[in-house]
Amino acid sequence: MARVDVMGTWGTEIFADDHADDVRADWQDGLLGGHDPVALSAQLIDQNARLDPGVEESVVFWVALAAAQHETGWLQPDVQATAVDLIDRGGDVARWAAEDSELAASRQAELARLRAKLTGPPRAPSALTRPVDHGVRFEVGDAVLLTAPSGVRAVAVVVAQVPGGGTVRPVIEVLLWDDDGSLPSRRFLATAPVVHTDSEAVKPVDGPPRVRPALHTMITPTRETAFGPRLGRLLARGIPRRPSADLRDGTLATGEAVVTYLTWPALIVHIESDEFVHERQLTRDAVQRPRRRFGFRRL
Repeated sequence: MARVDVMGTWGTEIFADDHADDVRADWQDGLLGGHDPVALSAQLIDQNARLDPGVEESVVFWVALAAAQHETGWLQPDVQATAVDLIDRGGDVARWAAEDSELAASRQAELARLRAKLTGPPRAPSALTRPVDHGVRFEVGDAVLLTAPSGVRAVAVVVAQVPGGGTVRPVIEVLLWDDDGSLPSRRFLATAPVVHTDSEAVKPVDGPPRVRPALHTMITPTRETAFGPRLGRLLARGIPRRPSADLRDGTLATGEAVVTYLTWPALIVHIESDEFVHERQLTRDAVQRPRRRFGFRRL
């Protein structure tokens, strides 16, 4: 699975995107709830009417809705026409090209395959079942010890839960922890600063990037990406820690936090990376400055 610096996206596949995944979940949940497909389609379109045609987020919505409708056998003509038109105009390949040419080519191929399905013979309506939740159930206040194959360790605390993809996803904060061989105390887990990041969708031209708390929404699309002994273990429960920032306003472009979407294996890769070393130093620098500026909260 590719990890890219595109907000809420973890691969080039149609549903390897948090927004697309939510669109499919909303469509499937509506059908499972007995809603008429035509009325349900109109409702979802109305809910996303604020998206301007041609904007990347709009492309993701229409492509995901068309794909979700096709795979359930309820492809609506207006959705089909809009999705095919957007694909023919390039879809959202440009955002991938800004990251990596190979990823752009992969995304283009995914869109081409979807176009062939949308313009091919229609599928018969299929019976749906509730999606399987591959994720390990965590509660707010659970602390985990993450261990990479290299031996690098990190600690994180579940600070919230959010719905998505038909499941409930834990939101975690990775803490600024210096591993001296001993495990952190409950007080440390409750009060230690969250690791910050300077990730920005668009780099500022008149100054350095902002330094903001990094929160991670953990996704488990397959059984292989589930949390388990090879990735870490539970350290403690009931840690009284609130989110360091407002989860409803966290993106690479705006908000007081950067909220990413990661699988557990991708997070393990991250804690071994030079980027994580850089983020830890950013956080140390932030700790030495007034806490109010960087959003730390006393518990």
